[in-house]
Amino acid sequence: MLLSRRVFFAQLVASAFASPVRLSSNGVERKPLLKDFDALGAWFDGVAAINTSTAPSSKPNASIAIVGAGISGLATVLMLDSVGVHNWELVEASNRVGGRFRTKFVGGTQEYAEMGPMRLPYRVTYKSDNSTHVYTEHQLTYQLADWLNELNKNNPHWKVDFVPWIQHHPNELLARGTGRLPDGTIPTRADVDANASLASSNALISDEFDKTKAEMNGILKNEETLKSIQQDVWRAHKKAMNQNLDDYSEQAMMRNVFRASENVTDAIWTASDYDVFWDEMVHNSNLGLDGSPGSLGETEWKRVDGGFNRLSDAFLPHVKDRLTLGRKISKLESVGHEGSVKTRLSWKESNRTVGHKDYDYTVMAVPFTMTRFMDLPPFSSTLSRATSEAGLRFKSACKVAVLFKDRFWEKGKRPIFGGYSQPESSPIGALYYPVYGINETGRPGLIIHYRGGDWSDRFVPMSDEQHVEIVLDSIASLHGEGIRESYTGDYERLCWLQDEHTATSWCRPDVEQHKLYIPSYHNTEHNTIFIGEHTAPTHAWISSALHSSVRGTVQLLLELGLVDEAKEINERWMGRWIQPIE
Repeated sequence: MLLSRRVFFAQLVASAFASPVRLSSNGVERKPLLKDFDALGAWFDGVAAINTSTAPSSKPNASIAIVGAGISGLATVLMLDSVGVHNWELVEASNRVGGRFRTKFVGGTQEYAEMGPMRLPYRVTYKSDNSTHVYTEHQLTYQLADWLNELNKNNPHWKVDFVPWIQHHPNELLARGTGRLPDGTIPTRADVDANASLASSNALISDEFDKTKAEMNGILKNEETLKSIQQDVWRAHKKAMNQNLDDYSEQAMMRNVFRASENVTDAIWTASDYDVFWDEMVHNSNLGLDGSPGSLGETEWKRVDGGFNRLSDAFLPHVKDRLTLGRKISKLESVGHEGSVKTRLSWKESNRTVGHKDYDYTVMAVPFTMTRFMDLPPFSSTLSRATSEAGLRFKSACKVAVLFKDRFWEKGKRPIFGGYSQPESSPIGALYYPVYGINETGRPGLIIHYRGGDWSDRFVPMSDEQHVEIVLDSIASLHGEGIRESYTGDYERLCWLQDEHTATSWCRPDVEQHKLYIPSYHNTEHNTIFIGEHTAPTHAWISSALHSSVRGTVQLLLELGLVDEAKEINERWMGRWIQPIE
């Protein structure tokens, strides 16, 4: 039953964990497993409370396959190495590591485009009390970079440095839905912030619209809630699940609880890109805090100096001896092996014969968009549905980076340094300017078109030339036709649906898919563990992939009976910086 709106954000009662000693149905003590703990919340507290130790009979030399050399697979193998578990192999379908990290240098220059992740939240300052809050979830990523730098002895070739990212600049041009200045020119972000009449207007103007919008904002933009997400996303997630926010779509809430009309409901919902409350709450806790007059605060962002590929490449010295590239797994099965159960991975060799190899455990670190092409064993009903075509949902995105001979946007009366502009064209979405090499004389530069969701799907059938031309038209609409003379003809284009090894950009769960599916990932079936950003409480962020790596590593170590090792990983990655919600 849906709880009253008055108690949507009532104080979360601390979870009580199972006794450290667990008995099977016949009264025999059994080893603790990750499924014993709170999958929707602070499972790591349960792991920390285990009071048993690694048994002498445990086998640290169990053979382990990690399928997928994206950031979750890469992090998992180094976490295993760090506690003395070395008998693993990393198997990757493509010919590179990094997964959805994709830094591209364009036209033989040092100008690079992030076709995948490009920024990370670092901390946020609120207007109400001028308080600053660190995004604790994303500390996983910063901690990983520090660890890699230490392992690589700060070798400049592998060094990962985080430097500022400019999310917005006052002179960004906002053409979509805005008014025009007295001289007919497009207003800047500073113009719109200073004069509300220039801003985009709501699709509807009515008392009912305002009332319903305010009720929705009471959930989606509650400052206390946003701070709790930044402070401890895991307990905030459990709280949202306890408040039944995974049970209703935003449309259903407006219609059935707030009693809004179909028209008002549709007007509010179509102005957003979200169906599920939790996803939009997470969005509002970072991207939604943009410092504009209507926002609650402003987020400070970081990027990797030289591109995010540097973060994944920094793993190479430590994984290359146990890394197999170009092996696309086609089948996962559970097989009997001398009285025990193993997992068997199969693939097609270059001569079209079938190769296979058996392992004690498999960690599947690729998105379900790829496992759906594999023959899989009969998992439980819930896990089978999660991995199926009708199960967990994913979203796509497209980026086009075009190279110009000079940075004309950094010149003139309204120079733009970083941030992004919005042309009138809805399909184009946002045009990002480089945040490095700013205002350097004679330097070329990239403008990057970025569009997610349904619009990105519509771009997929286009040729590169068609897509690039639409991007150039939008840039010209903001900066004048003269920009075409500066265009070098060099570009990079990536629509992630066309990437054969991912076919997705990020996970976007539907109603009840968090509450139902996430616990199934914590239960090891057929000696197989699923990890990746799609299995974590948050999605689309590197920290989600890393959170799944920690969870999957702890889960595997507990399966092996390596309790001390599991607790060591748990403490190192989940216990240092999380501050529980009071």
